Amino acid sequence: MPAPHMNVLGVDTSLDVCSIALRIDGRLVAEQTDPHTKGHAEHLLPMVQRLLADQGLAARDLDALGVAIGPGLFTGVRVGIAAVRGLRLVLRIPAIGVGTLHAIALSALQDGAAAGQRILVANDARNDEAYVQSFTAAAAPEAMPELLAYPDVIARAAPGMIVLGTAAPLFVARGDVAVVPGYARARAQEVAAIAEAAVRAPDFRDAGPPRPLYVRAPHARTMDGTT
Repeated sequence: MPAPHMNVLGVDTSLDVCSIALRIDGRLVAEQTDPHTKGHAEHLLPMVQRLLADQGLAARDLDALGVAIGPGLFTGVRVGIAAVRGLRLVLRIPAIGVGTLHAIALSALQDGAAAGQRILVANDARNDEAYVQSFTAAAAPEAMPELLAYPDVIARAAPGMIVLGTAAPLFVARGDVAVVPGYARARAQEVAAIAEAAVRAPDFRDAGPPRPLYVRAPHARTMDGTT
């Protein structure tokens, strides 16, 4: 059984910001976001060091890690995962890969913007396509993320759903769903929360280092080159 005390670091570099968060014993204690759209690799680890130092902690005090694995920007996803894989190796602690769309869905639930309703997250993927994933009213994934053309994205939402993400404006003409703006990216605090829940689960088994979730072909490969 996991120890009651747990320090969990969440990392998200999957989109256009670098975001980290620290949870201690199930409570968010610190979060930092760097708006740099480039240079995540140079900014991430110093950010982690400063955030931990502000709480009187060092990396060795961490018990688990969480990282957003996509779908998202190719380079950003790789930077976050590479950093967390390195920390996992050095610290010998679990590192949990968290879907970017899953973290977005949980953020809306935590904020009270999606209470009691199923959630659809649709993030623009360019080329008139979007990454889409549906969730229960408790923000649990119902399926894996998909890459769909815009018309199929619009058709994917069931009546009564809450729709989030950068592609949510596609749904403005549908009167049977609720489009909630402001949820365009994952937050590190939800990445950390999902990771902590996974590690605390009674049946938790360390699945090894996290790998990117690349939905768009031909980039649907893990970091070691396998599909």
